[in-house]
Amino acid sequence: MTEQKELIKKRSSIKGRLTVFASHLKTIDESTITATEVRELQLRVGKIEALYHLYDEVQLKIECSSDNMDIQMAERTEFETQYYKTCAHAHEILNTYQRLHEKIENASNASHSRANHRLVKLPTIQLPKFGGSYDRWLEFHDTFSSLIHNNDDIDEVNKFHYLRASLEGSAAVVIQSVDFSATNYLVAWKLLCERFDNKRLLIQNHVAALFNIDPITKESSVNLKRLIDQINKNLRALESLGEPVTHWDTLLIHIVTQKLDAKTYREWEEYKGNLGKGKDKTIKFDSFLEFLHNRADLIEGPLKCHKMLKKLSTASVSADCDNGNNASESSQSIKSEPSVVPSSSHNPSVVLSGTVMTTNENSGQ
Repeated sequence: MTEQKELIKKRSSIKGRLTVFASHLKTIDESTITATEVRELQLRVGKIEALYHLYDEVQLKIECSSDNMDIQMAERTEFETQYYKTCAHAHEILNTYQRLHEKIENASNASHSRANHRLVKLPTIQLPKFGGSYDRWLEFHDTFSSLIHNNDDIDEVNKFHYLRASLEGSAAVVIQSVDFSATNYLVAWKLLCERFDNKRLLIQNHVAALFNIDPITKESSVNLKRLIDQINKNLRALESLGEPVTHWDTLLIHIVTQKLDAKTYREWEEYKGNLGKGKDKTIKFDSFLEFLHNRADLIEGPLKCHKMLKKLSTASVSADCDNGNNASESSQSIKSEPSVVPSSSHNPSVVLSGTVMTTNENSGQ
């Protein structure tokens, strides 16, 4: 009987330790738990897991000496339910900390990786300048939006500063009255867009630019290429504004041919006749541009060859002059230095200072 009481006391002590551990778990805040608290909890969990084996041993002895097995089985069930629930809670706290720690570590690694990428020195991108010309608006709008306006790493005050620094002339006047502050950046940007992001005026401006291309008065590869660049620039802008430029072949060919020099125009008429198309077929503007590209390359080829030959000719003349100078210097050297020419025993000769003197054996007579 005394042994039974001792076993019951020991069981109560074990249950008390489990209750203390469960109370400790309730004091832990999973969102602010520290690494030290995690380590402490891991040690406590190890002790609690060992506690179960001790309880099972004590409870088994009580059950063997008890006359009422139902009470003892209910006692075991109650303990095991509390035990497994408490251990599950502890492991959940540890797993939550582990997931949070891994998330923070991954974010730190990603930030470090981005920082390493930022250490790479890239060429400085100059901000575009905009002075109020409609033919420059689309280029300015897209570039500034990409570099500054849509960049979340730049605060509103700095965006406003960059915007002011990029504007000049009539464009700067538009936002001149807007106070410089973070909240007013979007106000200034909106005012600028409302003033210049006018689709009707932009289309009108780029169409006028096509009609007002400077005519070519003299056949030139440089002028032809400049003409092609101006055409492509305005057509791309009109296409981005929704204009059906792909259906303007005949009109565009007519406009541009009026800007060509007489010789290139005649070459185009001949080229057009050799395209092999029927009279009812429309000539595509792409074919016309291909002709202009080929024509520019054809003109540039002989010009480059002529320049190269001229350069080689200049280098050759220079080399000949150098060789002539060297030959003259050698001749002068030969004339100024005395030398002895071997002679026969019957007619010995002496060369002195370039003059041949002959001696005769009978000269003494």
